Amino acid sequence: MTTADHVRPLAPTAGPVPRVALVDDSPFIRDGARLLQPEVDVVASYPSVEELLAARPDVDVVLLDLRLHPGPGVSAQGARGVREVAATGAKVLVYTEDRRRMVLAGCLAAGASGVAHKSDPVEWVVDAVRTVARGGVSVTPAVAGVLELAARRGALAPVTGRKLQVLRARARGESFKGIGSRLHIAPSTAEDYMAEVTRLFADYLREHSPADLERHLGVGEGDVLDPDESPRRRR
Repeated sequence: MTTADHVRPLAPTAGPVPRVALVDDSPFIRDGARLLQPEVDVVASYPSVEELLAARPDVDVVLLDLRLHPGPGVSAQGARGVREVAATGAKVLVYTEDRRRMVLAGCLAAGASGVAHKSDPVEWVVDAVRTVARGGVSVTPAVAGVLELAARRGALAPVTGRKLQVLRARARGESFKGIGSRLHIAPSTAEDYMAEVTRLFADYLREHSPADLERHLGVGEGDVLDPDESPRRRR
């Protein structure tokens, strides 16, 4: 199948052509960015956030993959990558295969202006780039309800600190006694922390385990919303 077989012609561009930098550790994806042209001007591509930040290209939008392999001097991925790129003043459009709504809502909360899915048609991604370049917000129709969930996140306390440590331990089957001993807290205190998490996500936990919740939130070690920013092997 050729490109023409599955990509319909793009609508003519209204206004300036957005200048885009792509961050993705897949050479295939970086090479495939040419499909966005001429409606989008892909001026540079990088395998890591760190290389993008070092180059500081003059672009309207950064198209950012969420999962990037770490290496020497390379550690930023997920929400951390979004925050670091957005801190430069760049508009960030997340480009991902991830369909977890809580994860994608977390990326919007971290400063992304939109989410495009790698299964989206090229013309939809181009439209998303244009929208974000104009200062708007664009979220893939492949993941319904992300904007509403992002708005709700403001009312939910983040699962961080001790609550996160206890959730991770319970996700791996550790007893409250063991958690307490390892974290130097009373077992009852560990139970209290888990009870707080349970109250926040009661509906989800009625039918899922703590391990499911950890993945659902994207906060497991090495996952894209992991608040521990130390580099480690991912995927």
